Amino acid sequence: TAKITVDGSDVVDGDIVVLPAGTTEVDVNVETTDPEADAVIDGGLSLETGENTLLIIVTAADGETTLESTITLLVLASDDTSLATFQVNEQDVQDGDVLELESLTTEVGVTVETTDPDATYEITGDSELFPGTNTLTVTVTAADGVTVVEHNVTLEVALGNSVELSVFTVAGADVTDGDVIDLVPGTSDVEVDVQTEDPNASVSYVGDSGLEVGENILLVTVVSANEEETAEYTVILNVLVGVDTT
Repeated sequence: TAKITVDGSDVVDGDIVVLPAGTTEVDVNVETTDPEADAVIDGGLSLETGENTLLIIVTAADGETTLESTITLLVLASDDTSLATFQVNEQDVQDGDVLELESLTTEVGVTVETTDPDATYEITGDSELFPGTNTLTVTVTAADGVTVVEHNVTLEVALGNSVELSVFTVAGADVTDGDVIDLVPGTSDVEVDVQTEDPNASVSYVGDSGLEVGENILLVTVVSANEEETAEYTVILNVLVGVDTT
């Protein structure tokens, strides 16, 4: 027979020893009743999360009689949800930070590395950003599968001051500020397509309908997303005089 201890606690064949998360080795001691007996210890080192087997083989002094004892070393999974690396656009951040971003930013690059390599994570809120306040969330699930923690960073996308136009057409033809467009006699309205470079800028126009013979003014007004800039674009719509005498 033999007395077996694991980290100072007595154990016997078939026991399960519960160990804290991160334990990689234990101190195993075997004392045989017969000092001439020989004990071989297999296990107790390089432990991994979950069940590990510790095998003790005691061979009596006769060299033939053996006794095996199997102990299960159960290393608990970690509840660590911390981050070793958390970067947004290559800038170090942490939970609760506020990051200022340029106008028209629609996505960011996120680098995440958990302190415990067995933990998992999910990133949301890193794309489809809009002007104003956005929330980037990294949800970490610990290796124990139970502990879940969110790491949040506020992404403040600045409002733009652009009042430039990306598309400006009248009756299907490209125009610019100050152009004069001749229209066939009898034209009473025209189709206008206006799009801003900054999709968050506001645009309005008047003078595209109720046209009369001669010069009519089409006025397009653009206000920047941050409401600090305003621009006006004017096109003269010249409705020609009819020459039909029939």
